[in-house]
Amino acid sequence: MMQAQSTQVQTLRAIVALLVTLLVMLYFHTGREKNYYSNNAEPAVAQILSEISTWQKQPLLIHLAPEAKQTVTDEQLDQLLNQYRSFGRFRSIEELEFSRLVSAFSLFGEKRINYSGTANFDAGLVNVNITLTERSGFFLVYNFALTRASDG
Repeated sequence: MMQAQSTQVQTLRAIVALLVTLLVMLYFHTGREKNYYSNNAEPAVAQILSEISTWQKQPLLIHLAPEAKQTVTDEQLDQLLNQYRSFGRFRSIEELEFSRLVSAFSLFGEKRINYSGTANFDAGLVNVNITLTERSGFFLVYNFALTRASDG
């Protein structure tokens, strides 16, 4: 009986050690990605927001990933543009936070880069959540959402 318990404890310790090692490796991997994308993707977010904040359909379509275009109808696109038009033009990024979680999940599928934070628009601060996918050295919008930041 003691022998079986001892083997179970050793197995459990090995599993815990393996999981801790994997989590540490994942943390460092996503940290490297965060640093890499801060030089590439963050400027792309600012450029994309600047270009799509005319709130016209064509600039948005240029920046959408093909899979995003396939999931949205013309009517939905018009509704989205009308909803965001009140924000006015994009001015600057206030703060962007890289999502390590999205980066970690990208290990098991297509590479996605997600940022959330705040940006300055004509109408004031706007919360930004944007997911990009990289294609041939360019960043395309997989998904994005904007909401007026609260004043409190």
